[in-house]
Amino acid sequence: MLHVRLFCGAGMSTSLLAKKMQDYANEKGVEVLVDARSVADIRNAAIEQLRELDCALLGPQVAFERHLHEPKFQEAGVPFDVIPMQWYGMVRGDLVMQKALDMIAEAKGE
Repeated sequence: MLHVRLFCGAGMSTSLLAKKMQDYANEKGVEVLVDARSVADIRNAAIEQLRELDCALLGPQVAFERHLHEPKFQEAGVPFDVIPMQWYGMVRGDLVMQKALDMIAEAKGE
């Protein structure tokens, strides 16, 4: 099972997007767990904890912190990017999930 985690300011505003992503994955028969956490969890997480993720996406409202967290995800070997603002605002779980799946496939060399 894949594990995709979304990070935002408090981990609450991405909850609806995480649900829409989960619903899309379920419709497509993709076994994935999507959850949302606070960006503070990145700061507190050990590299070993981040390695449990298959993909991590940062909410656009905290995109300015990307440069702070990217090195940690690179060290963990976890694909990491920012969710496009328009997709986030429109709660396009389908597009964000497909982005996550593409990132995972690319990281695996598929």
